[in-house]
Amino acid sequence: MNVREIMTVGPLTVEPETTVADAGRIMLDQNLSALPVIDRGGRLLGIITDGDMLRRPELETAPDIGWWRGFLAPETSARQFARTRGRHVGEIMTTPVRSVGPDTPLCDAIDIMETYRVKQLPVVQGEILLGMLNRRNILARLITALLVVEDTPVSDDVVASRIWAAIEKTNWAPKATIEVKVDHGVATLSGPVFSDAERMALIVLAEGIGGVRRVADEMVYVDPTSGVAFGSY
Repeated sequence: MNVREIMTVGPLTVEPETTVADAGRIMLDQNLSALPVIDRGGRLLGIITDGDMLRRPELETAPDIGWWRGFLAPETSARQFARTRGRHVGEIMTTPVRSVGPDTPLCDAIDIMETYRVKQLPVVQGEILLGMLNRRNILARLITALLVVEDTPVSDDVVASRIWAAIEKTNWAPKATIEVKVDHGVATLSGPVFSDAERMALIVLAEGIGGVRRVADEMVYVDPTSGVAFGSY
């Protein structure tokens, strides 16, 4: 899946000359946490987020810039002063901004979001803004996928084969000890497992197989050190 498939096309934007008050009003009215900043040619210049508005003298939250810091690091101090007191978007926006292309694999985009702890990414073609990818886009696609129901009836044998095929692809499941039976869509898992993590993962695996209505857990925990079985869960 690529970013293009789930991004928001034609997102709301602001320009560097937009006032911080107007940008904040747009965010509140449209329930947004960020706005891309573009020039009149549609080129991405930066991004302004609600986090950029947390440290403000109007809220009495702006950091003090002591004389000693101002003396030792005047450029850094001046930059911080402008970012926390600027009245226009161009003065407080984050730039350069991390972005992705429309054909970037979604997995790679999420890696960027997690690595740099950002909640949204502008989507650009060259320098031109095409859209925005945010967590809501990802959540919406996830919910759609979770609600997909297999329309074509399948036999219990086919469902059991699907479960086994999925187990065989794992590198953590105790393949030699687990038994799978399916009766009218109810998948029963039995046999010894050696951790609660294995048990839970096997249940999750079976629940995700098309044709499974419910998973019955009859697995038995075996202590890997002593070999003692403690009964089914």
